[in-house]
Amino acid sequence: MKHSQLIFSKDLYDLTYDDLKLFFDTEKEESLNLEFKSFPQQGDYSGKEAAVKKAVCGLLNSEGGIIIWGAPVETRHTNGNTTAIGPLTPFTSQLDRDRMINILSSTISPMPVGIRVQVLKNDNNESIFIIEVEKSIERPHQFDNRYYVRLDGQTRIAPHYLISALMKSTDFPILSGHIRLKSIETDGHNFLFHFKELLFNASIYNNDININMRLVVTPGIIIIDNINKGRIFHQTFPIISNGTPLMSNFILAIPANQINQDISIIFQFGGEKSPSKISTYTYRYNNSGFGSVTDETPFLIEKEENKLPSDISNNTVEQNIEILLNQ
Repeated sequence: MKHSQLIFSKDLYDLTYDDLKLFFDTEKEESLNLEFKSFPQQGDYSGKEAAVKKAVCGLLNSEGGIIIWGAPVETRHTNGNTTAIGPLTPFTSQLDRDRMINILSSTISPMPVGIRVQVLKNDNNESIFIIEVEKSIERPHQFDNRYYVRLDGQTRIAPHYLISALMKSTDFPILSGHIRLKSIETDGHNFLFHFKELLFNASIYNNDININMRLVVTPGIIIIDNINKGRIFHQTFPIISNGTPLMSNFILAIPANQINQDISIIFQFGGEKSPSKISTYTYRYNNSGFGSVTDETPFLIEKEENKLPSDISNNTVEQNIEILLNQ
């Protein structure tokens, strides 16, 4: 199924300007397959077009997706997520569908295929562009002498391991791990924080096997099925495929005399075919009582999800070995 059908429930060429207005009536969040590019009045056009080319390159090298150029002005949250809601930002352009495809094809190397463009105009003859990109079989592609990739809702310069894999035509699963606070209770002695844990495989055609997942918490202990697992809990699973995420629940029990400390959770995961990643969270209880948590933001101090170990630590390999030996 095309990305446009998955995201809009319509084929790209059936979309109308009103469909996009309605789409952004509610807040939408960027994802692995969806990227927003607003068109603010300030700034030069060439920089805005270059950002779109970079985004297309990233999707070609990843799982494909949709770019909305002329989306509402984005909001970049402190937790790393990007959302958009409200009025579109259409702009005056002489580009039509074919010229836009030609520009993308001539500036991204090797020349990509599988790009579709829809131009939607409002009553003032201003345009927004919907660009649909298929995952490329000719990967890796580069723009402006750099390789880009779409990882965890962001377009970024591709890390070495990924380019190496693409050069060797090695395809691998893309795992993402997430934790969310769902409720808070007390048993009279401990504060009980209920969390949901999710591991998702975003790669449609590649299963991962021999999955390892590890939770490390401070302070408190992990409780699963009423069993004390300590502050470090390790799980293994034989396989994860697209459409069948691994989901589980755990309770973090923190003694009442430690509740004023910041709560740290490290979620590390990886499989036989994919690199190890780390998601880290820092929570703080705000004395707001107990019950269900529909929005964890008031409790969340810091969140970094799906980072490579090299993104988190600047230590050399030798320094990391020395730290482990001295623990």
